[in-house]
Amino acid sequence: MQRQLTYLGLLGYVFIGTAAVLVPSIMPLITEDYSIAGLTLTTIGLLFPARAIGGILGNLLSGVASDLLGRQRLVWLSALLLAASFGLSTLAQPWLFFLVAFALVSAAQGALSTGINAMIADANQEARSRALNLLHGIYGVGAAISPLIIGYILGQGVAWRWTLAGTGLIWLLYGGLVYWLYGNGGKREGQGEEVKGHGSEGTGDENKTQSKALTLSMLWQAPFLAVALIAFIYNGVAYSLLNWVALFMQESAGFSIFASVSVISVFYAALTLGRFACTAFSESLGYARTLLLLAVVVTVTYPLVVMKGNSAVMILGVFCTGLGLSGLFPTALAYGSRLYPEQTGTLTGTLNVAMTLGAMIPPLWTGFLAEQWGFQTALGINFVMVPPLILIAFYLRQVEKTAEKTV
Repeated sequence: MQRQLTYLGLLGYVFIGTAAVLVPSIMPLITEDYSIAGLTLTTIGLLFPARAIGGILGNLLSGVASDLLGRQRLVWLSALLLAASFGLSTLAQPWLFFLVAFALVSAAQGALSTGINAMIADANQEARSRALNLLHGIYGVGAAISPLIIGYILGQGVAWRWTLAGTGLIWLLYGGLVYWLYGNGGKREGQGEEVKGHGSEGTGDENKTQSKALTLSMLWQAPFLAVALIAFIYNGVAYSLLNWVALFMQESAGFSIFASVSVISVFYAALTLGRFACTAFSESLGYARTLLLLAVVVTVTYPLVVMKGNSAVMILGVFCTGLGLSGLFPTALAYGSRLYPEQTGTLTGTLNVAMTLGAMIPPLWTGFLAEQWGFQTALGINFVMVPPLILIAFYLRQVEKTAEKTV
């Protein structure tokens, strides 16, 4: 049954990767429509903090809910809520209602992501890092393919709101599938067989052991703070690069718009390849050693990104930085799930919040610093976030050794 849960999670994460690039794909059309209605770009830009706030709330609440309610129940509830939120955003015409609808979309999507990550970690206790790196690699595949599909649909003259409705329909079907399999108290409909997870415990839907063990004390423990810092640094470096590298390449290397945007695809390709590679070797190498290897790769190659004047070296730096960053979050999540197996949902939700903060704060200061001193300096200053990853990996290795001695 673990394999079925894993396949179900992988299917959901393909769709999450698809939905993740939906807003960037239709943002020009959203801007056009609401600009005609008289809104300024600043007002339209409120969509991004609204999504971030919704995502933070969804991750925080769903983390605890996952440990209390069970993974599968959270997944189908979140999928159905996400479908309803997309339906609401399709119908919402006034801008304020549209903002609220998209905050709900982000909250439900954050909850769904938390639920799937926790479900995959629970279903693969003997190989969490392999399973989670594969899961996030599948995410990259969905994120790479969907802009082509969305672009084709919009190119056929389909209104952008229908893409929201179509995405909602996908989640309605997915939520219905998960409910059919696991919605009846952990039993498959039409069968008397109870769906078992791993070990002697159930799937989590009726897992009272988890509920009794639920505590938030881990939030201020050093190992948890270490993996949370990895999540923040990972997304901080990645999103600062993704948000600004196209403009940086135009200014520093004279790239065309198409060529500069293609550099983002180079980063995503490396991110996906790196995660599939971590799927193959992270279990045999060990989680802390994998984190150390990735940290060293990022530390050595990130400076190549800001070597202004040599575009080939800069692109190589972007690719290698993507490889180094690729497995940091999935492996850190796997490490934390092994430390706190009864609180995987809370752990996942909190780490997703750390990633959301990483996606907000460093890109903001990168833009501010770039305005003062240019993108080369701003992206170069971001390097200060990278070397601490090596120290964190060494610390987690010591924690790992201590745990091995006590077993």
